[in-house]
Amino acid sequence: MLGKLKEEDFEVLRGPLESGRQSPGSLGFALILCIILQPLLFALEYFVAADATIFPYKDEILRIHFFG
Repeated sequence: MLGKLKEEDFEVLRGPLESGRQSPGSLGFALILCIILQPLLFALEYFVAADATIFPYKDEILRIHFFG
């Protein structure tokens, strides 16, 4: 199936690159923002969701989120 695709089929993927939304500066800012938001999300999961849930795999979710 991949052999049937032509170069014109992928032209839609050039839009974000040409508009600057996926420029190195823009992607760098997004990565820095993710570094800041990751501990906040982990704290939210740990103190709010995992404390009051009866879900059996809550510890595995927190472990994967912390190391993944």
